[in-house]
Amino acid sequence: MKEMGTIRVLALLITVSAAGCSPDRHPLPNAAPPEEKGGSPATGAAGADHEGMPETVKLTSAAIAEAGIDTWAVKPVSLEHLLILNGNVAANENRLIAVATQVRGRVTAMPADLGARVTAGAPLVVLESMELGKAQEEFIRALSDLRLASRTYERAKALLNGKAISMGEFQSREGDYLGKRASAEAAERGLRLLGETEGEIARIRAAIEAGNPLAFPDGVRLSVTSPFAGRVVDRKVAPGALVEALQPLVTVADISSVWVFMQAYEKDLSMLREGVTVTIRTEAYPEKAFKGKIDFLGSMVDSATRTIQLRATVSNADEKLRPGMFVKAHVDVPEASEGKSVVVVPQAALQTLEGRTVVFVQTETGTFVRRLVETGHTFEGFTEVYSGVKTGDVVVTEGSFVLKSEFAKSTLAEGE
Repeated sequence: MKEMGTIRVLALLITVSAAGCSPDRHPLPNAAPPEEKGGSPATGAAGADHEGMPETVKLTSAAIAEAGIDTWAVKPVSLEHLLILNGNVAANENRLIAVATQVRGRVTAMPADLGARVTAGAPLVVLESMELGKAQEEFIRALSDLRLASRTYERAKALLNGKAISMGEFQSREGDYLGKRASAEAAERGLRLLGETEGEIARIRAAIEAGNPLAFPDGVRLSVTSPFAGRVVDRKVAPGALVEALQPLVTVADISSVWVFMQAYEKDLSMLREGVTVTIRTEAYPEKAFKGKIDFLGSMVDSATRTIQLRATVSNADEKLRPGMFVKAHVDVPEASEGKSVVVVPQAALQTLEGRTVVFVQTETGTFVRRLVETGHTFEGFTEVYSGVKTGDVVVTEGSFVLKSEFAKSTLAEGE
């Protein structure tokens, strides 16, 4: 409805321009020049920067009503200093891992489906591997040799005590025992590096020490487990697939805490530091506030956007924040201007003409003057204004776009 009203008023302004709108290159006789109203030398340059554009636009009462123009009196206010930044959610990379294996093999089963919640140590992928089988055989052979060498060594100690063998013979058997023990320990370390579980290593060791034969009824298999509790967020293989060593198989993420990346303009850097609290809000859950703290400030300013990257770690116990989401980050910043009141205007009052930020000041009923302004920080719908307007000025908020169109139209008319 508001757009239809704007279209109607533009049509009305075109047809009754003599009565309803008359551009004026000079301020009204009873209105202060822009320099005096704005209280800033920067405003005085507006005419030079916008050569050919009128300073004033006049509208009839009917046109103002049709356009829905509303105004706001400029006054110092004490703002709730809350910097609002756009951000996006990403997984906490300290709790994100692509699980792989150290051996080649064939996938025989995948107990954890995509999206499944898993606990620490839960099996994710089951592999059948010849390399692991060879490593187990080497470990079994090393343990068997060690068992025999250990018995020979113990018998040699008894014979030495009885002076039945020489010291040289004893030392030879001791050296053989120590060598076999080192080989068994190396084979055990190799199994661990390949991902063999402590339970399976203990089973093999117990069987050899007891002299029992080992059985592998289902072949030599390896279970690749989750290093921490989380969810399976990606599966890169399927049952039956042949995989290489170190090939990523499954990605597990713990999103009970997430990272939120934001971009802040360089003018806001003085207010930001590590440890500052942020509140994250989303369109998906407008009633829910997620709390976190800034823990990273980028070291480089992007030359194209003049922004710097920030990161906050945010608690997400109920996992409502999902990586990839767009969010609004409300950053609690220190009080600006040392806690003093500042001159602000609503964001709706700011418009851009020929690349410069302006507001439209109502000097009297139906008369609007454009003012070039220098802006500062934005907090909760209000923007600090350093120059261009002063306390007591009446700026247009709702309907300011209509006035922008009128100024632009007047410029075109003058050019013709």
